[in-house]
Amino acid sequence: MERTLVLIKPDAVAKGLSGQIIFELERSNLKMVGLKLVNVKKELAEKHYEEHKEEPFFEKLIKYLTGKFHNNANVVAIVYEGENATSIIRNLAGKTFPDDAEFCSIRGRYGRHNQKTDCVENVIHASDSSESAEKEISLWFNQNELLN
Repeated sequence: MERTLVLIKPDAVAKGLSGQIIFELERSNLKMVGLKLVNVKKELAEKHYEEHKEEPFFEKLIKYLTGKFHNNANVVAIVYEGENATSIIRNLAGKTFPDDAEFCSIRGRYGRHNQKTDCVENVIHASDSSESAEKEISLWFNQNELLN
């Protein structure tokens, strides 16, 4: 069984979309094995986005995930488990950039490019591979917080 991480990001939490997004993710028929509200600190955000550290948009990513753009540093962290969990969740989430995402996807429906902050608000993070999922889950959850 594969596990994958989902983060409902600060923009979605601030807009009251968490419940709707979880409802839509339930269409996956995957098993939810972890769920918690996390107040994201800079250190965790930097570890999560470590692979982008040298990119010019890195600081913007950190501000986004720590809630600086939305006056809300909370994310809903979820771990789903099942066969092909990562690809199933990625399909429901849609492409990273909301303008490129299918309208019926979560990002296509709720994401946007905020012109004021020049920030891509894509409302959800979904692990992009089994390897990434394993690493990300260990950043966001302790083993005892996950169901067996």
